[in-house]
Amino acid sequence: MWMSIRRLLWAAVVCTAIGQAASAQEVVLVSGLITTRADGSPVPGAAVAIAGGDSAGVVSDASGFYLLRVPASEVHDGRLQLKVDALGLPPRFVDVSVDAVALIVDVALSLNFSEELTVGSRVANAEAEKAVPVDVITRDQIVSSGFTETAQVIESLAPSFNFPRPTITDGTDTVRPATLRGMGPDQVLVLVNGKRRHQSALVHVNGSIGRGSTGVDLNAIPVAAIDHIEILRDGAAAQYGSDAIAGVLNIVLKGGVTRAELVSDFGISAGSFLGNRCTSTGQACTPGSPIDFSDGGLFDVGGSWGVAAGRGSVTIASEYRGHNRTNRASFDPRDQVVAGDAGANAVAEPNHRWGDPDTRDLMTFVNASIPLNQDGTRFLYAFGGYSRRGATSAGFYRRALDARNRPEVYPLGFLPEIAPTVIDGSGAAGVRGVLGKWTYDASGEYGRNSFAFTVDDSLNVSLGPATKTTFDAGTLVLNQVVGNLDVSRPMAVGGLAGPLNIAAGAEYRRENYQIHAGEPDSYRDGGVPDQFGGRAAVGAQVFPGFRPSNAVHASRNSVAGYVDVEGDVIQRLRLGAAGRAEHYDDFGGTVDGKLTARLVVGPRVLLRGSASTGFRAPSLGQSFFSSTATNFLNLGQGLVPVESLTLPVNSIAARVLGATPLKPERSRSVTAGAVVTPFRAIEVTIDSYRIAIDDRIVLSGNLTAPPIAALLAPFGANSARFFTNAIDTDTRGVDVMGTYRIAMDAAGDLRLRAAYSHSQTDIVGAVATPPPLAGFESVLFDRIERRRIACGQPRDNARVGADWRRGSVGVTLNAARYGSFCSFTLNAVDDQEYSAKWLTDVEVALRRAGYTIAVGAQNLFDVFPDRNSTVNSFNGIQTFPSQSPFGMNGRTVYARIGRQF
Repeated sequence: MWMSIRRLLWAAVVCTAIGQAASAQEVVLVSGLITTRADGSPVPGAAVAIAGGDSAGVVSDASGFYLLRVPASEVHDGRLQLKVDALGLPPRFVDVSVDAVALIVDVALSLNFSEELTVGSRVANAEAEKAVPVDVITRDQIVSSGFTETAQVIESLAPSFNFPRPTITDGTDTVRPATLRGMGPDQVLVLVNGKRRHQSALVHVNGSIGRGSTGVDLNAIPVAAIDHIEILRDGAAAQYGSDAIAGVLNIVLKGGVTRAELVSDFGISAGSFLGNRCTSTGQACTPGSPIDFSDGGLFDVGGSWGVAAGRGSVTIASEYRGHNRTNRASFDPRDQVVAGDAGANAVAEPNHRWGDPDTRDLMTFVNASIPLNQDGTRFLYAFGGYSRRGATSAGFYRRALDARNRPEVYPLGFLPEIAPTVIDGSGAAGVRGVLGKWTYDASGEYGRNSFAFTVDDSLNVSLGPATKTTFDAGTLVLNQVVGNLDVSRPMAVGGLAGPLNIAAGAEYRRENYQIHAGEPDSYRDGGVPDQFGGRAAVGAQVFPGFRPSNAVHASRNSVAGYVDVEGDVIQRLRLGAAGRAEHYDDFGGTVDGKLTARLVVGPRVLLRGSASTGFRAPSLGQSFFSSTATNFLNLGQGLVPVESLTLPVNSIAARVLGATPLKPERSRSVTAGAVVTPFRAIEVTIDSYRIAIDDRIVLSGNLTAPPIAALLAPFGANSARFFTNAIDTDTRGVDVMGTYRIAMDAAGDLRLRAAYSHSQTDIVGAVATPPPLAGFESVLFDRIERRRIACGQPRDNARVGADWRRGSVGVTLNAARYGSFCSFTLNAVDDQEYSAKWLTDVEVALRRAGYTIAVGAQNLFDVFPDRNSTVNSFNGIQTFPSQSPFGMNGRTVYARIGRQF
């Protein structure tokens, strides 16, 4: 009876509002009840808003009723999406077809896994209301960025995220490192649908940002499968465990019943850059003639479809991405085939490749949610994916007169290639539900990443002229098994202004790391002298295969438990506390904690802050990886090749040099910030932070003293390095973000956004060299590695964007400032500072009748990083720095065609 009366009252309200809306034709009225699915009880205080929109939301009243006025500009292709948040319940997204000026949409909140999982707090709230900074990259932003790689999408929109595009760094060319707040790739925890993502099997051991680390292969997750991305910019190891020192990245997959969608992207890099003019000695390079380029062809096709499965849903997303190589190398001024033939030989120029590799990626993800009872209070969920990624990247050109060549095999020299195959698979399944007043989530997941090295167009000089040219150089494998149990409930506590949300959980994790040796010809010494009669280089050129002595099969287990409480102690003050204990069977246990506070000063100002301790366990790769690789280092006389042996810390050779067992990194983090809303359409957030890390794990410098080279000669190397807890660091920074929406009536709708990030990392205290190394006249952590940590990444980044839409036409304009960074050099006289650059991206899109056609340009004005100086350019060949945060491809133009069925 009461329900019927209430419906009549709503009808009266809606009819009145319809009359007002009909005259303006500018709003759609959406009203309804917010209830719990379990028993139909009303949910008061639920926040209802347009997902990803800029219009203000509303709050349901005591009876669960809401009335939302939606501007017509928020309705796209006759559809909109509601987001409903309620304290103690997971938020829910609801797709609505707009076929009238007034709609009734009732929402029953339950534990459907397709709903959003929000990091930073286990209480559902709008992002800006959290006690810690959380950024959300929406689906519209992902699509209109124009990028097809997940990591590039994030970098283009989030200034605190860095994704350089290194080249000639072996496997790192294929799985590139990504960082948050200027820290390491392994100091940010990556989640998918709120569950820990496994890392890549690759260890970055060459001259890139993130050297000495492992990280998650973000580009193995197809853009077509992603609904939105959440970035928690705050230390969260006390909440989520190891790796979350810099923050957390949560990738939320598409879910629910949705229309089938297919999107194709086509692109190419086109422009010109100045080559180098160098003398044959390579000591006097100046800018030369322009070199035109038209390369990097892109073809990407992906789609998704959410189909009903009983009363649940299964969403399938697949994507193929093909990206051709780019090359920004200049001409090689050296003698090539015989002495004195510089500039007059048959070798095609440029003979090197300096840019992106060829890649061919095939990826598929599935996300399913099935209710297990009629009330919808218990759900079975599952998600996972498979990807096969292939790449071809180049090493340094081996000239015909180089001792590392066999003229009988390659009369003009050769460019060896590394062609890895990266296979990534994952699967997670669990049950979420309600038991009494408690919600629970029990899950298990498995992840596997394999990285198989194939070396093409190469040779093993020591095998003589009969050497083969293609080698299986071995495989790296990482496995991870995780089991979780999480429970939570809101609890009324006397004296508090609201319910206290209590969450607790336990986790078991097993990790396994493997190195499989390559075929014998990839590493063995055949004993045949080189073409000059000297001792021949051993193993496949560019990447000697893993030896049986490198093979490893190591595992470890860890268990953890946490408690997390949060609530409004008084009307305007929310406090939270979290504690986590974790124990690893290889290095022991750790206990960490976190405190958060959020104070509402007034209707337009909110203050927030946190303090926490954290840790990061050394990865199994850092403990057990070993290999021999060619590194080109500036040791004072320009770049020279160094055959470097990476030693596991438990090896006899590493211990002779002073290596000790690794221990976990320890961190202390403080964040303080404010959220200011001076006007309804403007929101500004400011957050400052400081993160101190003790016993940070790094890869030592390449130890090249003559006594060490003599010690390593039997291994085909002349230098060595190993992992060590060598340094303490202090990172300080500030992040500022703002958004502004301007409704221009008949002229359309304009949304503006701006973001700035400053981050500076300093090495604190002296770096002690162990006595054995001092005896060898070597330094543990040399100047090259210090500069890589302290200034190798930009300290200041900015992003400015504008989105204009009028009807079916939209224009997106993004401008990104990448701050200055430095070279990695041993001697101060060779130091180089690369200046900040602005890059501009633009896209114009037409959406009509389910079709989308878009054209755009990335780096519209063909901006390049500063050129390398002569001493840092390897005879002028390497025109631009490999650690450039935006790469060196220049302008890219593209087109996109999409269709919703």
